[in-house]
Amino acid sequence: MELVGQVDLNATPEVIWAALFDPSVLQGCFPGCKSVERKSESEYSAVLQVKVGPLNAGFNGVITLTDPEYLSAVTLAGTLNGAGAGFARGTARITLQRRDLVTELSYSADLRLGGKLAAVGDRLFGTAVKRNIADFFASFAAFVDADRKDTASCLASL
Repeated sequence: MELVGQVDLNATPEVIWAALFDPSVLQGCFPGCKSVERKSESEYSAVLQVKVGPLNAGFNGVITLTDPEYLSAVTLAGTLNGAGAGFARGTARITLQRRDLVTELSYSADLRLGGKLAAVGDRLFGTAVKRNIADFFASFAAFVDADRKDTASCLASL
């Protein structure tokens, strides 16, 4: 399954870049995320509760960051394993580009399913993934916009 999209964020690339790699931000923004832990500079682990159609299961995941281009791009490779629920594996390329007063975040991802996740089907899984991505970016946009406002008010008070 291939996913592509973009979102305009009211924040600088510096604010967005920092938030993208902050475990507490990721945990707070991603639907069903129970925990995110940084294992090293390039590896994170996560625990998720995922509901896709009739399937509601817990998953453990590992995400590895590769090819970072500071403030402009990074590739993520990850695997989610859900015991009897199956697995999802994928890669995603995220890019940031400043345009006037916003930063455009673009993503291109390729996901593969196995086990019960695959049995649920790409269509049902795709709908759930797209909804979770939209929910993530709505929460993430609110976070970085609030962070930008907090930064601006801190600078104004100096």
